[in-house]
Amino acid sequence: MASDAGKPHADASTPAPTLKAVDRSGLSNVGTDTALDYDNPALWLCRPDIDPNECHADLDATELKSDGTLEVVRHTRAAHPTFDCFYLYPTVLLSGAPQMVDFSQAGVELVLDPLLAQAARFNSVCEVYAPFYRQAGLAGPTPAAGSKTEIALQDVRDAFAYYWRNFNQGKRNFVLMGHSQGTFMAASLLARDIEDNPELRDRLISALLLGGQPYVPPGKLVGGEFKNVPICSAPDETGCLIAFNSFAAEAPPTDRAVFSTVGTVFVNEPPDLSAQVACVNPAPLAGNSGRFAGAYFPLKLTNPSLGVPAPIDGVTTPFAVYRDLFRGECVMRDGHSYLEVKAEPPDDDKRQLPQHRNPVLESFGFGMHLVDYNLALDDLIKLVQRQAAAMR
Repeated sequence: MASDAGKPHADASTPAPTLKAVDRSGLSNVGTDTALDYDNPALWLCRPDIDPNECHADLDATELKSDGTLEVVRHTRAAHPTFDCFYLYPTVLLSGAPQMVDFSQAGVELVLDPLLAQAARFNSVCEVYAPFYRQAGLAGPTPAAGSKTEIALQDVRDAFAYYWRNFNQGKRNFVLMGHSQGTFMAASLLARDIEDNPELRDRLISALLLGGQPYVPPGKLVGGEFKNVPICSAPDETGCLIAFNSFAAEAPPTDRAVFSTVGTVFVNEPPDLSAQVACVNPAPLAGNSGRFAGAYFPLKLTNPSLGVPAPIDGVTTPFAVYRDLFRGECVMRDGHSYLEVKAEPPDDDKRQLPQHRNPVLESFGFGMHLVDYNLALDDLIKLVQRQAAAMR
C-alpha cells in the first residue's frame, strides 16, 4: 500500500514533516529516576514526523458477510487529517515487573497488539499520537501501586504537554483516547490538566475512556470524576466523555467484576462509592440504530499471553471485520453499570462467531475487557468524525 507518511497532516498548505528515524537501541532500560524527554522520537510509537510510525502498519481486514462470502476491506489513512487523536495503551507489562522501562523493540512488541487493534485504525480520520509511558506492571493502578502510578502519570502529562506545545500549538482539535490502565492515565490527565483549562477544553472533541471507571452521580451526566466534562448524551455533542465496560449478556458482572463498579481501581482520589461507572453506547450517537457497524478482530498477535486467534479459511489479512453482528445496551443491574453485549446474527447468517469472549478473564471479573474497542470500532470512529465536524 502506498504510504502518505510524508504528506501534510493538516491541509495542503502545511509543509510536509521532516521524518526522524527512530533508534530505540539505547532504550532497553530507561529507569525510573529521571523524567523522560519526549523530544526524543524513539519515545513515541505514533507521531507524524517519525519513521517508522507504528500506526502505519497493515490494517487491511477481510469482511465476513452473512451469506458466507468474503471481501477484503483496504484500510486508507487520511492524507490531511484536520484533528488529532492522543492515545494511551492499556496494561501490556504482564510479567509482574513494577514498571515498564524497556522501550526498545521488545517494548514495541508488547504494545503493538492493543495499538493496532484499538487506536491505529483511527488514522482514517485523525492524526494519531501515541507515546510510550512507564506504566505500572500487572499489579495495576491501585492505591498500593503508589509511586508506580505517579511515574506513569507524570510521563503521560509530560508527553501530552510536549504534543500540545510542539504539534498542536493550540490550533487543532483533539480526541483523548485510552483503555484500561491507559484510561486511568487519560482520566487523570483530563481531570488535572485539561478540564479546568479553557484553552485545552475548548479543543477537546471528546474523550474515549474505555475499560476504566470514570464515574458520575447516579442518574447524572456530570459532577463525578469530572466537573466540566459530561457524559456524551446526544449526537453532535462535543467536549464530552464516551465510556463503557463490555460484558457478554451470558456472563454479566458478579461481585468479582473489576470495572463495572467504582472504587475497585483508581488513580485520583477515591470516588464516592454511591456513584456509578459511566456507560455510553456509541452506536446511537454515531447515527446507528441497530447492531454495531463493524467489529474488528486481530488474526495475528505478537503477545502469546493474549492467546492465539483461530485462523479463518480464506482470510490472509491481519484483521477480520464482522458487520451487524453484535448489539450493545447500557444497563444498570445489581449495582453494576456496563455495556451488555449480545451476538445477534441475522436470520440465515452463515458466519462463524469470532473469538470475542475469554472464559478465563470472565471468571476473574474482566468480562469482555480485551475487546472493548474491537466490538464497536466502526461506530467509535464514525462518532469522533461526526463530533469533529460539529466543532468546525
